[in-house]
Amino acid sequence: MNAQTRPQDWGDDVVLPEVSTPKRVLIPFDGSHNAERALAWGAYVAARADMEIVVVVAYEQPMTMRGRGATYVEQVRDDLEAEALALATEAVELLKARDLGARGVVVKGDISRAILDVAEQQECELIIIGRQGISAELGRDAVMDRVRDMLQGGVADKVARHAAVPVLTVP
Repeated sequence: MNAQTRPQDWGDDVVLPEVSTPKRVLIPFDGSHNAERALAWGAYVAARADMEIVVVVAYEQPMTMRGRGATYVEQVRDDLEAEALALATEAVELLKARDLGARGVVVKGDISRAILDVAEQQECELIIIGRQGISAELGRDAVMDRVRDMLQGGVADKVARHAAVPVLTVP
């Protein structure tokens, strides 16, 4: 780095800015192993800092169909919502079993946008997210998923890039 690209205070002593302990942490959960590890890290941090944990399960709604396929799509929607609610309940129960304050939120829509919206609405001061979700574990269209993630970024990448609060990404 040359002198022209350095900030004016480059030569000043390094200073650690003051940070406060978060009161509420958001943990996106999809049932994947990485999400479980993120939940464990959240439990670890929350137990030491007396934080509330908000578990968010976000899912995308399938496309609307007309005619014969409409009944099937409605059933898939109902199944997805029930599965999301079950995942959120399971995660919250695991945390409460450790005497941690936790609650669940289920949201449908674009997953990364839903996570960011819930973080803002619930006034979360930290997000702990698994690096890869359930689609990586299932191996669905692995090549296409990798190409899309390289071009667009995965959910964790998008959350980390656009979050207004610190994001801890768990492998």
